[in-house]
Amino acid sequence: MQNVWETCFRKDERVAWRTLEKDCILLHLTSGIYYTLNDVGRFLWESFDGKQRLQDVYEDMLDQYEVDPEVARNDMLELIEDLIREGLVNHIEKP
Repeated sequence: MQNVWETCFRKDERVAWRTLEKDCILLHLTSGIYYTLNDVGRFLWESFDGKQRLQDVYEDMLDQYEVDPEVARNDMLELIEDLIREGLVNHIEKP
């Protein structure tokens, strides 16, 4: 992956998900991977439409939540790595 912040992410089509109060539950229908996201994670998940760069999602998150920008940046990268590794999201590199 080139620059992760210029990359767009989209939910894998084999993932079923539901919102429960402020959290979000993900289930990969093929692998059986089950993943729970908190409120901020849910916001990110819902933003992964394949059209927005990760940088744009990050900036929207900072506008939406009171979080330390550096901590948010690191947590976001960690979450993206987990979601990719588990096959829950796909990345689309824009030219």
